[in-house]
Amino acid sequence: MGKIMVAGVCPFCPKYLKKYHDHPIEKIGKFWAVTKNDYPYKGSKLHYLFIYKRHIENISQISPLSLVELTNQIRALIKKHKIPGGALVMRFGDSDYTSASVTHLHAHLISGGKIQKNKNEELNVPVGYKLKK
Repeated sequence: MGKIMVAGVCPFCPKYLKKYHDHPIEKIGKFWAVTKNDYPYKGSKLHYLFIYKRHIENISQISPLSLVELTNQIRALIKKHKIPGGALVMRFGDSDYTSASVTHLHAHLISGGKIQKNKNEELNVPVGYKLKK
C-alpha cells in the first residue's frame, strides 16, 4: 500500500490493477471484476473482491443493472466454493469514515470457519470508526 500511496494512483482502476494486484482476475463482467483479495482478513477461509470497473467511490453512483450482475457473481462463487455462510461488505465514500484503504468502489465476499465452541475467534471486518461517548 505504501508504494501505491507514493505513486498517487488508484490500484483498482483498470489501468493499474494488474500492476498493483497479484491475483488474477477470475471473471470480468460489464460492471465488475472478480478476484481473490491479495490481503485476506486474518482467519478467513475465502476472501474475494468485486471491483467496480469504472472509478467511482460511492454506491449511489452505480446502476441497478450492476447490482444484478454483482448478485449473480456472488451466487456463482457461493456455488463454486460451496460456501455455507459468509458476509458481503461494501464500504463507500470518504475513507475517513469507512476505514477502507482503497476508495475505489469494491465489495468483499468473506467466509471463515465454522464455530467451535470456545476454540475460535470471530473474524473482524473494519467498516468504520467507533464514536466516543
